[in-house]
Amino acid sequence: MEAAQLVVFGSARIDAFLTLPDDKAETYCRLDDHKCVLELSYATKIPLKSVQFLLGGNGANVAVGTARMGVRSVLAAEVGTGVMGDYAKEELEKQGINTEFVTQTPEVPAGFGAVINYQGERTILSYYPPSEPPFPANVCGAEWAYLTSVGESFEKYFQKILEWLDECNAKVAFNPGGRQISKGKEWLAPYLQKTEILLVNREECQEITGFGDSFGKEKELIQKATELGPKKVVLTDGRNGSYGFDGEHFYHLGILPVDAISRTGAGDATSTGILAATIKGKSLKEAMLWGMVNSTSVIGYVGPQVGLLHELDMDIWFERAQSSGIQVKEF
Repeated sequence: MEAAQLVVFGSARIDAFLTLPDDKAETYCRLDDHKCVLELSYATKIPLKSVQFLLGGNGANVAVGTARMGVRSVLAAEVGTGVMGDYAKEELEKQGINTEFVTQTPEVPAGFGAVINYQGERTILSYYPPSEPPFPANVCGAEWAYLTSVGESFEKYFQKILEWLDECNAKVAFNPGGRQISKGKEWLAPYLQKTEILLVNREECQEITGFGDSFGKEKELIQKATELGPKKVVLTDGRNGSYGFDGEHFYHLGILPVDAISRTGAGDATSTGILAATIKGKSLKEAMLWGMVNSTSVIGYVGPQVGLLHELDMDIWFERAQSSGIQVKEF
């Protein structure tokens, strides 16, 4: 077996995708701060349109997605014990993922998520057990490492990742989760200083940098992020597309106009495309296009992995983007 090109440090779990009929909920949005609320009737039974149990978790999504694009990927994750843990590991193996570093620690329950889909958007109820996943042994050799959320108890695990990076000298793509970001710049600093590509959305980047409202100030926000260490930054911004910086040039890429079935996994799909393209030697400008089309495909399905593209699918999607006038532009 050839050596892995990528080690993904992240989470893997089974999520229940609950799709609500359009007439069984309401959304209320405040235009002043762009906050929306999903309202369900309290203390009542609400019929669902559909229920699906699917493999998810940031780490699993990226490992599966990069593998489909021809990258030799391995996943380091704790899936827990019990039926859900067994199911998660089985699904990873079905997707062709090397599970040598996927652990099931005794007494540790599996993580779980309930994803409420309503009119193309999702609200996620998330559970991760308060336990530290064991760090995999003998995982050196990969050129790249992808770091993302690993669950609730992550500090010691991330410290071991830092030591591993010092020993194994892998290039880092970093997509910090909310728990990591909440630790602040000082805690994030040693990871950001080792980061080749930082992959975040606008709100995450604002919180990491302390920049504040960045609308119309994307260059300044990205520059603030690079001051913390990353050589390259890709900033996603929902319907506004994505912004990138490769160390020399700033880029913007719009999105393909499609009807979204569910936006769960869109960010992971973007990261997947960018990372796979980069590992294959593509420029950031090209990699952003890979990320965008992969994300566009994913939101056309329920679940974060059904729509993940294979490498052979890419040319068709590139043609679709070109015919729609969607291209990466310097700004």
